[in-house]
Amino acid sequence: MGSDPRTLLANERTVLAWLRTSASLITLGFGVAKLGQWLHQAGRQRGISTAELFGGAFILLGSIAALLALVRFRKVRSALLAGTPVPIAGPAVSIIVGVVALIGLFLGVYVLLLRSVA
Repeated sequence: MGSDPRTLLANERTVLAWLRTSASLITLGFGVAKLGQWLHQAGRQRGISTAELFGGAFILLGSIAALLALVRFRKVRSALLAGTPVPIAGPAVSIIVGVVALIGLFLGVYVLLLRSVA
């Protein structure tokens, strides 16, 4: 018995949404890291800046999200094709969202503190 093509296509749309999110996180990471480099060139920072660390964290999170999306896509696709129950998502999504929120919070505070020092 074949699986409903709509569910397979929905699974593909979901993995593509995760890839867009991953690409956005990676792009944001490069932008934040570039901000750190500009601050360094302006003489406001020495060594690796906090912005560069946050940028690297966003890049890593984007990469991890892409890998988790691939793993989830393959598990769900296998379950759909086999006609077995679809595995319930683990805590990975909540962890990624929480870490992104924390990094964003820290980065916002960092920018505000940097502005107040100027």
